[in-house]
Amino acid sequence: MLKRVSIQNFKSLKDVTLDLQKVNLLIGPNNSGKTNFLKALEFFDFSVLQDYVAAERQASNVRFMRSASSMCLELTFQREDEELVFLRRFNFENTVDVKSSQRNLKKGLEVTKNDEGYPDVLFLRRQLNSLRIYRPDPNKLTQPGPVGAGIETVNADASNLVGFLDQMLGKYRRTVFSRIEDDLHTCISEFDEIKLEDAKPTDELRKLVGDKSFKRFGLSNSSQGATYWADELSEGTLYFLALLCIIHQPNPPKLLLLEEPEKGIHPRRIREVMDFIFQLAEQKDIQVILTTHNENVLNEFTSMPEAVFVFEKDEEGVTRVKNLLKDIIEPSHQLSRETGTKEIDFASNLGENWMYGLLGGVPQENI
Repeated sequence: MLKRVSIQNFKSLKDVTLDLQKVNLLIGPNNSGKTNFLKALEFFDFSVLQDYVAAERQASNVRFMRSASSMCLELTFQREDEELVFLRRFNFENTVDVKSSQRNLKKGLEVTKNDEGYPDVLFLRRQLNSLRIYRPDPNKLTQPGPVGAGIETVNADASNLVGFLDQMLGKYRRTVFSRIEDDLHTCISEFDEIKLEDAKPTDELRKLVGDKSFKRFGLSNSSQGATYWADELSEGTLYFLALLCIIHQPNPPKLLLLEEPEKGIHPRRIREVMDFIFQLAEQKDIQVILTTHNENVLNEFTSMPEAVFVFEKDEEGVTRVKNLLKDIIEPSHQLSRETGTKEIDFASNLGENWMYGLLGGVPQENI
């Protein structure tokens, strides 16, 4: 499990460290640095495990204020009884050309030694496999999509949902596909079946993907004998289906990054969505980092405030991050004990307390 992330000089993150849990929640106003934190994890994966040279070119564009002399990303993993620390450092004062970068960039990944020597970089590859920030886009789900073998992962924007569902129907009918249908019916009772049928793509789609077979999907109500195709469904329903597909992938990423899981979801269904996410983390042994602007999502973390991180920017545009338990609740209770004043009951309604500004992480009012 990813235990700790330390970031220096990445975009607005001048110097932040987060001690992570199994499921984590990042809260704060727009442009406070939540997405930058997720992008830093993506960039670490890209720079260490994918394209070293391209990462070196991009690094100067994502450094703090585009002026910092160095940038550092450090990931600490807990593996059984040992910690593995992976460090990626960029030094902008000593520039290197592309050839020497390609030859030497792997050395930019520093790892701490243990008694048995260096930790296994393959472990890092497994932990960050298929790392992406999921942002399902309902607008990309209404058109027919190409189908074919091998589509077993959902794209970051869920644009390949048709191909994914077709693959699940053919290969995982009794497991993955069935669970998606069951969970969909549990939360949206009017639908109990996912339908797929051959479809004709637009000329534009045909130009983009070439000579492939296309299908479209719809949701059916078997008792009424009615099927509603994707272009007839609400954005909320499409988003929810995409979320279920992400959650139920046969091999979900070990670290799942998901922005605003409440988007397009009715407030009464948020608890079910969060229950699915918590179940996913437990059953498939994966770690989840979520962002939200929704107080109902925050309420699902009432019993685990240590997993909530509050993001804000100071007057200089630097992101500051506080842990809800360690940096907000516990100091507040300590102050109450010292002054003999009544403690704030944060747990009674975390979301409401957040909206009132008691936790920080809310937009500043212009006076």
